[in-house]
Amino acid sequence: MNHSPDGQSKSSRYNPATPTVSPEWPVEIDLHLHTTASDGTLTPKKLIEQISKTSLRIIAITDHDATIGSDQAIQAASTHKQLTVIPGIELGTATNDSELHLLGYFINSSDSKLQSRLEQFRTERIQSARATVDKLAAINRPVSWRRVVELARGSIGRPHIARAMIEAGHVETIAEAFDRFIGEKGIARVPRPKLHPIDALEIIHSAGGVAAIAHPRTVTHLSDIIKQLVKAGLVGIEVYAEKYRSDRINTYLDIATKYNLVPCGGTDYHALGTKNESTPGMNGPPPDTVSKLLTRAIDMHGSNVGNIPAGII
Repeated sequence: MNHSPDGQSKSSRYNPATPTVSPEWPVEIDLHLHTTASDGTLTPKKLIEQISKTSLRIIAITDHDATIGSDQAIQAASTHKQLTVIPGIELGTATNDSELHLLGYFINSSDSKLQSRLEQFRTERIQSARATVDKLAAINRPVSWRRVVELARGSIGRPHIARAMIEAGHVETIAEAFDRFIGEKGIARVPRPKLHPIDALEIIHSAGGVAAIAHPRTVTHLSDIIKQLVKAGLVGIEVYAEKYRSDRINTYLDIATKYNLVPCGGTDYHALGTKNESTPGMNGPPPDTVSKLLTRAIDMHGSNVGNIPAGII
């Protein structure tokens, strides 16, 4: 079993730890949600409909390498006056020895430079996914590329391949697909070109946003890379996320305090229906989190903050 720098066992983000700690505050914020624009299974409209029945009041749609889901969710939320949607994104990055995902908040989705880079990333995702499917066939675990595309209905990612593997009878769960075949050390893994975390920060900043580290429990050598990211303008780290145990929460809260980062959080909801999946309203950061992030964004960009939803001010 892999271990994180804080000494705790580290598992796939598709197989979260089962113990959970309920927040001391009413959960009204979720800053990590996915739609069919990347690897979620709910359309933005359906996700908003589900969330409208929860305690949530402020959310961020953070699809992988795509902003259309965020844009559509903002439109869908216009009929739910209690809901405010922060435009966001999730960018996958890697160093020589670690993967790390960054969440971007308050981004300007119409920024042409941003959209050009996202289109490049989506193309690279397709190439990597196709090569992974070919590699699965070579090791006698074939899946239909057409079916992967059908499952994606948008930006193609490894979860779509995992779901195709389940349908083909090669694995029983998404977590098993990642652990054995398509995860970071899986035998069929074909990584796409590496985007360095510093470059991802620059992309988010150029679109008027601020960034936080996503699911830090999946990051190896976190203590090494976080120093570089803070110097480059990182403002947050997920602390109240998924189903973290109290000791894990305290570990990341200590990191946030040490580096003056905003403790963020959310469910990383994909609506995959997997065992122990966190659902909207189950977990989230303290009530003042969004105001802290906005303050950082204004400090960094002034009047050039990418997109501040009216309900935030």
